[in-house]
Amino acid sequence: MGDPNHSGYQFVGKVQRVVDRPVRIIPGISALQIAASRARTPMEATTFVTLHKSGEIDDALTRIRRDVGTRNLLILPRPFDWMPESIAAMLCEAGANPELETLVFERLTHENESRTQSTLGALASDTAVAEPTREDTDFSDLSVLAIRQSTM
Repeated sequence: MGDPNHSGYQFVGKVQRVVDRPVRIIPGISALQIAASRARTPMEATTFVTLHKSGEIDDALTRIRRDVGTRNLLILPRPFDWMPESIAAMLCEAGANPELETLVFERLTHENESRTQSTLGALASDTAVAEPTREDTDFSDLSVLAIRQSTM
């Protein structure tokens, strides 16, 4: 069901209301922790942001725009309107360096895990759709976007 301590809290809350009693959460290793390891980004120099939730994400988008280039970013995209391509396009439009290295990890820890390495600008150029759908992205809903901080 995802990472209960990153974006799964909404689902846990729904379950708790239905069963009308506390729900015990036993977290495993988060996809964000796996992505940080695979991307070799130190957690203390990384901003974690989840867009994979219901409701407003304006504060999360503001954090992403604020920290791009100065900190590593690990982002859980929101299927399918805020996928890696849309996030990259938003950041480039906001003035982020299009040469920043990006990694998109899909299906982490699964047999068919994949990694796509690109730049922010190249990833942004893969979208030209104002309101993207599942068909408009190259990535699955089990994606984590990593954006490296600038080396300058």
